[in-house]
Amino acid sequence: MARSGAGDAVRVFVASVDDHDAERLRHLEQAVLLPDERRRAREMLHAPGRRAYILAHALQRLVLRELLGYAPVFAAGPNGKPELACRSLHTNLSHSAKHVALAVSPDAAVGVDIESLPPKVDMHQVMSAALTPHERERVRAESNPPLSFLIHWTAKEAYVKATAEGLSRSFSSLSLATSDLSLHLEGPDVVRHVLHCSAFPDHVVAVCALGDSLAGCCIEHALCDIHGLTTRMFLS
Repeated sequence: MARSGAGDAVRVFVASVDDHDAERLRHLEQAVLLPDERRRAREMLHAPGRRAYILAHALQRLVLRELLGYAPVFAAGPNGKPELACRSLHTNLSHSAKHVALAVSPDAAVGVDIESLPPKVDMHQVMSAALTPHERERVRAESNPPLSFLIHWTAKEAYVKATAEGLSRSFSSLSLATSDLSLHLEGPDVVRHVLHCSAFPDHVVAVCALGDSLAGCCIEHALCDIHGLTTRMFLS
């Protein structure tokens, strides 16, 4: 895996489940995942979710092993959010049925969310609970409402994962706004953050880092193998 020279940029590694056949996933499960992760994968009855789980945790271990130079060890952080025991990097993991993403930040708490296009949920039902009335009007007025909806949703998911608020924070209390061509969230007690949302033909990924000093976001689409990663980098 090539290392980017992006300074303090957040690196986001994205992998597609469809790029990893059953044999490759079986090898990754056996050779890369820890025993507890293999056990949890075996207990998952929903096949798409099981495949995404295996790929997500294999991606996480392969990336961090390369960046740290040794196998990563995790501990429970604030509100139970997993974090590296060594605390040398901040990470966050996300997966949908078709795609997985790992965000790695050198300095700031980070959250990432990835969703496949088209949305796999009842868009109108989720909008009524997760978006403000103004956001719902904006999404409906867009030329591509499903894409706009996922940008709003993933932005909020990434933010609450970065802050470790999770489900304790109502999405309707957050509102997506723009200033100087950049996205950010507004609402009560919103902390300073940097937000990046990127859309690709079959998925949307959002990453949020707390603070305001990050150089940018490097998105690297990855193919996982038991020997390592092959990546293609996109700048966001």
